[in-house]
Amino acid sequence: MLRYYWFFFALILALGRFAQLCALYMMDTPLGGPLVSNFNRFLWYALYSEIGLVMAVALVFWGVSKIVRGKGYTVVKVVSLVLAFLYLVLSATNDEIMRWISQRLTLSYIRTYIFAFTDTGLVSTIFAGSAFHFVLSALIVVAFMVALILYVKKYDLAEASSLPFDKKSAGAVALIFVLAVVGCTSHLWFNPSSRRWDRIRPVAYTLVENVFETFEMSDPGEHYREGIIALGGNPDQKYPFWKEAKDEKASMEFFKAKPMEERPDIIVLTIESLRGWALDMRIEESCNRFRNLCKLARGGAYYPNTHSVGFPSIEGLLGIMQGVFSFPQGIFLNSYPNTKMRSISEILSEAGYYTEVLIGSEPNFDNSLVWFQKWFDFYEYNAENENDVALAKRFVELYRERPADKPLFFHWMSRSMHTTFDLPPDMGPKPEDLDEAYLKATAYMDSSLGIILDEVENGTRARNTLFVLTGDHSLLNGKQSLLTEKLGQIFDGFTWVSLIFNGPGIEPAVIENPVSQADLAPSLLGYLDISASNHFMGVDLLGKGMPAVGAFPPVFSFRFGDMAMRRDSLTYLLPQCTISDSVMVFKSYLKPTWNTSSLVAGYGTGMPFAMDAAMKSEIGRTMQAAAIAWRYIVYSNLLMP
Repeated sequence: MLRYYWFFFALILALGRFAQLCALYMMDTPLGGPLVSNFNRFLWYALYSEIGLVMAVALVFWGVSKIVRGKGYTVVKVVSLVLAFLYLVLSATNDEIMRWISQRLTLSYIRTYIFAFTDTGLVSTIFAGSAFHFVLSALIVVAFMVALILYVKKYDLAEASSLPFDKKSAGAVALIFVLAVVGCTSHLWFNPSSRRWDRIRPVAYTLVENVFETFEMSDPGEHYREGIIALGGNPDQKYPFWKEAKDEKASMEFFKAKPMEERPDIIVLTIESLRGWALDMRIEESCNRFRNLCKLARGGAYYPNTHSVGFPSIEGLLGIMQGVFSFPQGIFLNSYPNTKMRSISEILSEAGYYTEVLIGSEPNFDNSLVWFQKWFDFYEYNAENENDVALAKRFVELYRERPADKPLFFHWMSRSMHTTFDLPPDMGPKPEDLDEAYLKATAYMDSSLGIILDEVENGTRARNTLFVLTGDHSLLNGKQSLLTEKLGQIFDGFTWVSLIFNGPGIEPAVIENPVSQADLAPSLLGYLDISASNHFMGVDLLGKGMPAVGAFPPVFSFRFGDMAMRRDSLTYLLPQCTISDSVMVFKSYLKPTWNTSSLVAGYGTGMPFAMDAAMKSEIGRTMQAAAIAWRYIVYSNLLMP
């Protein structure tokens, strides 16, 4: 038995991981339904790679234990237990993140959510939404750590290491070595699939790969020029997306000299988890259910086929405030906090606006407080105003306290539609059906919009206020959660939101071309006719530069290595965009011709579209070039001088 000390140590650890994988793949996700349609295609493949990893680590510990002496054995035992604990905890954390948002635990994710526990309200609702699974995960970790501790205490490592290296000892080491090699390489020879490997690889692999990716980002790629052009930039400039306004100072002074009635207030309403297909105001049932949202859409310029630049919320915030696309392999705002950027609120502040933001979720949750401090004259989060109605009433208070001599730029960020769709107790019990719970939370949010709209419409600035409404990102339904294994992490279920401009001079219209959150910032500059230097990657949808029909540029979204491009009526998906150019093509639904009888569950994704192989290959290469070029621009801090 002593000769197999490290084998059985690794075996206990592997059994712990097997229990975690069973809980991941055999139990339903918080959004309903299993994580994958067939767990056999993932569980066993994941287990083989996990066995390889733990056996490889056991082999290293075997070598170290042959070298150390005296108290060194105690140190080895303690270190092995600490690493085992970290392995099980990090793996459990990775599994929970996969269940909730189909995302892996990465260094970027850790940087973003390092203070997530500060939003106790949101954390508690998330926990409540899947308490059994959280408790089960914790129990698995505790149970197998107890088993390992008892095992380590029972057997003397010093005695095991002092045994002669005979045939039996060689056999034990050979067994560990073979399992390590076979398991660590299983993804290369056992029905290899790069897309599946991207989902099942052990968390340690991901974290190590994150470190090595840093070296790749300094390379602009051999098709840099093609990639920058695809993104709408100028590859001949050092700062490809920087648009210098020669007359900026004069434009700012001219705007500030206008009378107040010619300087409209701007109220941006960012709606948490806005599912564009479910809240499509072209659908009568949606319009009847959510009358305030419908009022804004049908009374303004409505873009029902808008997509977020990424996922989760902090990525939507990036697109709305900074007018740029998400980073291809991480969470932009917290992976690259020192990037030189100029937000729309900072530009408007220079143009004489008073800027403020009211936040429904604790900004430390996703480490975004530093950005709110940079972007706004005033920001506020108060746990007492976490639900949307209370948040709307707080808007009324702040709106009435606004400076009288400045136009207002106000960003209101909702929360009540966040999973798990919990509302205040006076709203009654939450529906057991999650789709109905979402729709109930949406109706609650809609009532808060009514409070905001009534306040403005009954005030002196009613005719001088532009409302802008969009979503931070979308949210998978049960049907879509089963598609991630095929389509990756950035298809419609993650990105489809809406965009509405409603205010003076805006003619009611429905524009069905795909557009981006990143179009919001340049559209505001165009609407106000302000000439300001900027790095915005979107286009002006409202002002002098409004695209002609059929001339809208492609819309890009990124999320942890996956990429989407939407152009006209086609959607192109490129999983693992920096290492692959194998693109999938789908026909987009630009009109509500899907199953609208079920608002939430009635839509999955577009229909596969047959395309000439040569053209498909060329598009895939261009998308990959764009991803690599954009990664280089962000990494090299080349957005603005």
